[in-house]
Amino acid sequence: MSHRENNNDDEDFFDMHLTDVQTNNLRIAVRYIRTDITTSLTTPGLLSFSKKISVKLIDISSKGAAIECDKKLGIKRKIILKLVFKDSHSFILHAKIIHHIKNKKQYGLKFDKFNHELGDYLLSSQNDLTFK
Repeated sequence: MSHRENNNDDEDFFDMHLTDVQTNNLRIAVRYIRTDITTSLTTPGLLSFSKKISVKLIDISSKGAAIECDKKLGIKRKIILKLVFKDSHSFILHAKIIHHIKNKKQYGLKFDKFNHELGDYLLSSQNDLTFK
């Protein structure tokens, strides 16, 4: 392939038009897969009574998390997610449930605010670099 043909391929690539779905991907943060974090969530209830529920962490970033939970949770519901690392370092994060995978017990959570400290800690405490 000549240099000129290669340049035409590059031009074709950069002239590609993306669909609305492709341009609306808002995931900017690296999502880590961690098995060393104990995770639970609290759902605020009536009269300040709340329930603590153990959940399985699927992946996490500084912006949100994916969890698996046996209890049915409502979309747009506000929750508090507690993360406890093996070294006992913990984070308490306010979040909202933003999606549910039908026929599965998986939920997507969006943290109320971008958490730089969590992102830094996820990276610094990672033993096996596994991320999506």
